[in-house]
Amino acid sequence: MRAKEFLGEAGFTYGRATLKRGKVPHNFKDSTVGTIRNSGYYDLYRATLAMAGYPDNEHDVDPSSWAGSDGYVLTYTPEEHEMAKKAFEKVGIEYSDDSPGPSHESDAINIESPVKPFKGYPR
Repeated sequence: MRAKEFLGEAGFTYGRATLKRGKVPHNFKDSTVGTIRNSGYYDLYRATLAMAGYPDNEHDVDPSSWAGSDGYVLTYTPEEHEMAKKAFEKVGIEYSDDSPGPSHESDAINIESPVKPFKGYPR
């Protein structure tokens, strides 16, 4: 079996005719004040982050996050980090090592609790 027999040029066909977009039901059109459509889920996700800030909108939302639509591997130990790098090299995938470690706590992290400890009820 050849890939062209089950993969369509415009997208995956699930082994049958190319999927067509359905029509919007009339009752849906009647029951909403409007719809906004976009071309992908990632763009929709970024737009909803911006929507969450309204009406004040104090924070700017970048059109793309630091990872964007790229995949990334988050490792917790130096051994996992080395294992991921070796796996990428073995498969021949280019990668960038954005945080070569070692990890450490940010200076903004409290080392003492801001909460006054409870010493019990008076007796």
